[in-house]
Amino acid sequence: MDMNGIEVWEHFMKQDAIPLRNEQLHFLRQYFDEYKEMIARDIVQLFDEFCLEIEKKQTEGELGRMMLFQFSLLRSALMEGEPVYMLEAQDRKTMDQVQITPFRLNAKWIFNFMNSWTGLLEQKRKAYMNQIQSHSLEAWLKEQIYPFHMFMVHAVRYAMDQIESLESLQQVAKEPLFDIRVGEYKDPEISESVYRKSENQRSSITCKGWMENLLEHAYIYEHIAQVDISGGSYRGIRLNYTRFEEVDFTGSQMQDSLLLGTRFIRCTCDEVDFRKSVMFDADFRECSLVGARLDDTLGTRDVMSEKHGTFFGIHGVRFMRANLSQASFRGAKIAGDFTYANLDGVDFTGAELTGSRMLQRDIFKVSLTEEQRQSVHWVEE
Repeated sequence: MDMNGIEVWEHFMKQDAIPLRNEQLHFLRQYFDEYKEMIARDIVQLFDEFCLEIEKKQTEGELGRMMLFQFSLLRSALMEGEPVYMLEAQDRKTMDQVQITPFRLNAKWIFNFMNSWTGLLEQKRKAYMNQIQSHSLEAWLKEQIYPFHMFMVHAVRYAMDQIESLESLQQVAKEPLFDIRVGEYKDPEISESVYRKSENQRSSITCKGWMENLLEHAYIYEHIAQVDISGGSYRGIRLNYTRFEEVDFTGSQMQDSLLLGTRFIRCTCDEVDFRKSVMFDADFRECSLVGARLDDTLGTRDVMSEKHGTFFGIHGVRFMRANLSQASFRGAKIAGDFTYANLDGVDFTGAELTGSRMLQRDIFKVSLTEEQRQSVHWVEE
């Protein structure tokens, strides 16, 4: 491309390609929000059938203990207009083998939006009078699958609550470190963990020391269970998509932390200082957060990176059935689900609560301004 060609390409990207892509991603986001229960049901049903088949093969001696289950996008099928994800399993023997299984998940609900975008783009390209080559555009479009594919990651993550409790999954023999991932077939670069179970847990003292080192990429996707790491200095820690189970954080310093999609399962977070942390889609369901400080935290919904086409805040922050007695959210920007939570003495002074949910019965229990009250969705039991 000469300089003029580069300028034309950049103009096409800025004026047409990126805005039109983001528009379709917003439509996909709305579709996902409306139909996520149905989408999750299909995922759970397929996963259940898959686990039954794996257990059968294990009983027959064909497969060993499982290391990994993955939902893999088949790019060849996508190029043929039949977007599907295939469920595959790996034990130590089959790690490097090519596997084809009949367990397929239809992904038209995602890629119909991508097809709409590419159709619009082709019309726009023609208006540039051959200055945008179709092969250049096609090559670029192949790199644009990721923001659409991310909705399968969101969908499987959302279905994990039900998948975790499947009897068929419990019956599958697993390695001490077991992962469920969503990715692309035979491409480890595009593969994201949505669930990890680790049987080999650190002791409390070792875990606390490891976390106080504040290592940049060490904790992502980790499963940390049944440790007491209370009173820790974890300021600025990155815990994106870490899964904590029955962990005691009491009195820890966790200001300025990154908690994207972090799951706290039955954890004790009393008196923890989370001030100024970013917590899009963090999950505190059934946790104890008595006297916790969540002032100036950020956990709104539907924040989009225009450049990359990725969303933060798909579900909002989940506090259902948590004990938030005397917790503080001063100046927080948070879309929280507070249904069935204990909200005694919670301080919401100056908090922006757009997109939050609370029970109708709590309407006079929590001290809110009229503006805050209007911004909350009040749920009947």
